[in-house]
Amino acid sequence: KVEFDKISDESRIWIYQSNNDFTESDVDIINKKSELFVNNWMAHNKELQASFIILNNRFLVIAVNEEFNPIGGCSIDYSLQLLKDISNTINKNLLDRLIVNYRTGSLIKSITLKDLKNNLKNGSISSETVIFNMTVSTKKELLNNFEIKLSSSWLSKFISK
Repeated sequence: KVEFDKISDESRIWIYQSNNDFTESDVDIINKKSELFVNNWMAHNKELQASFIILNNRFLVIAVNEEFNPIGGCSIDYSLQLLKDISNTINKNLLDRLIVNYRTGSLIKSITLKDLKNNLKNGSISSETVIFNMTVSTKKELLNNFEIKLSSSWLSKFISK
């Protein structure tokens, strides 16, 4: 395990999101389970240089430096088992890709993709709304493009012309 701020900016990442904030208990469980996992995570019997971080009390980010050792499909599957375990333990679905987290002032709210279009129509969300970009795939992208305007994201296709 490497501290997240020390892992290479080129490290591959996976982001898992909740539709509401983690409680203190959730954070404790996520930290313990993720720490144990990252410390023992391997690919093809080789250690991985990996890390994790909880962002905005709503996102779990797992990173792997593939320059140290490449990761394989089985190793990625093990990380999904971790996420299923965490999700079941804290009773929050961290694998739901059909929600969008966005900023409204200093708050983070979530909406389903299905409801996004209606909220665009009624004006509660606009092309200027800052969303959390779940498509970033490296730590560098996370640092530079995690919070972007809706109009700059793949979700812009939902914006009526």
